[in-house]
Amino acid sequence: MPDAERKLPPDARNPTTKARQGITLGVMRWVLLASLIGVVGAFIIAYVVISPS
Repeated sequence: MPDAERKLPPDARNPTTKARQGITLGVMRWVLLASLIGVVGAFIIAYVVISPS
């Protein structure tokens, strides 16, 4: 069982709401867009290859 009186470093004592905050990067939008375009393209290629002519 962990010791309840254990000392934590000062930087480990952030409030819960501050610890949960995240940073939204603008680059993620482009990664998601490229991934979506890649998946749609893969499905189109698979449809063309597999579909009966």
